[in-house]
Amino acid sequence: MTTFDLGEHVLATRHNTDAGFIRRLLRRWVERRRERATLLGLSRMQPYLLADMGIEPGEILEALDGKRSSPLSKPKRQAEHG
Repeated sequence: MTTFDLGEHVLATRHNTDAGFIRRLLRRWVERRRERATLLGLSRMQPYLLADMGIEPGEILEALDGKRSSPLSKPKRQAEHG
């Protein structure tokens, strides 16, 4: 019978979890929830108040639907080149 020796690198399998990646996901999720809460608060305001602020009710609905054409949508983040 032939034996096969397993090196330590094979036996020491690590579960490589990128904590930074998880933190970024969590931060973005919290940020998005805050954005939606703000948009929902605006959507409940009277139209004349929104008009005084220069916001049309349709813009709020577009932003809630995730349409990037809405002026209330945040622009996509661009990767920083350094």
